[in-house]
Amino acid sequence: MEPVRVVGNSYYLPATSNTGLFKDYVIDPGSTGYKEVAGKEINNVLITHGHNDHFRHACEFRERGARVIASRDDALLVRYPEVNIRGLFSWAKPPIELVTPYFQGNACEVDRLVEEWQDPAIRPVFLPGHTLGQYGFITEDGVFYTADALYSEDLWSKYKLPYCIDPDVCRTSLRRIKEQDFDYIVPGHGRPLTRSEALKAADFHLSQLDKVDDVVLDLISEPVSMEDLLSMLAEKLKLYHSMNNYYIALVMLKGHMSSLVGRGKAGYKLENFTLYWYRI
Repeated sequence: MEPVRVVGNSYYLPATSNTGLFKDYVIDPGSTGYKEVAGKEINNVLITHGHNDHFRHACEFRERGARVIASRDDALLVRYPEVNIRGLFSWAKPPIELVTPYFQGNACEVDRLVEEWQDPAIRPVFLPGHTLGQYGFITEDGVFYTADALYSEDLWSKYKLPYCIDPDVCRTSLRRIKEQDFDYIVPGHGRPLTRSEALKAADFHLSQLDKVDDVVLDLISEPVSMEDLLSMLAEKLKLYHSMNNYYIALVMLKGHMSSLVGRGKAGYKLENFTLYWYRI
C-alpha cells in the first residue's frame, strides 16, 4: 500500500497498527516492514511505546543502518518483549494461549532514548498511561502521531475496554493532547482525525474512563473478589471472550481499582486468602 499524505511531509501507512512516515523517520513500524517503504530513505525509527504491534519490524530498518529511538521506560520492552509477557502473569511464565499477540514478536536494540534526542522538525510529547513511557510525536506540519494515547469513538465501540494500565495517568495524557498545537492526529489505530475531531475524541475517551469507573462501583456495592468482578464487568461491557483477552482485561480492571482506591471511592479486604473489593 502506498503511503497516504496527511499534509506536507507527514504521511501514514494505514494498517492494524498505523505507521507514520516523516522525512527520514518511520514511526511505529509494527505492521509495516522495510519492503513496504523500500525506496524511501529511513535513517531513524521512532517507537512510541513498547508493545510489539508498534515495533515488530523495527529491527529490519536497524539492520539497514537506521537508528532506533525509544523512551527510557519502554526501551526495556523493545529490547526484551518477554518483560511485557511476564508482567501479565505476575512475572511467572504464562502458557502461550494466555499471551496477546500484541506483546509477542521481535526484540530490537535501542540506539538512543527519546529523552536525549532532539530534532526541531519533530518533537516528542510524553503520553503515558497505555504504558509507562509512551510518547507521541508532532511534526512541523502540525501532524500529531499519538500512538495508543487516544482512542476514537469508533474504536471504543469495537473494543469496549481499550488497554490502559493507569486510568489516572491516561486522563492526564488526554488533557495534554488537547493542550498541544496540532492540525491533525494520526492515532495508533483508526483513521486520521482533524483537530476538532480529535478534541471530541479526547473528551469521549475521558468520559468512557469515567463510565468504566461508574460501572465498577455499581458492581462492588457488596464485597466481590477480583475474579468475580472481572466476570461481571466482562458481561456488563460485552467484552470479547478469549484466553488472551482475559489477562488484558484483568490488567485494566486492576488499574481502575487502584485508581478508585486512591481516590477514596473503593476499599479492599483479605479473607481466606481471597481479596475482596467494595465501594466506599
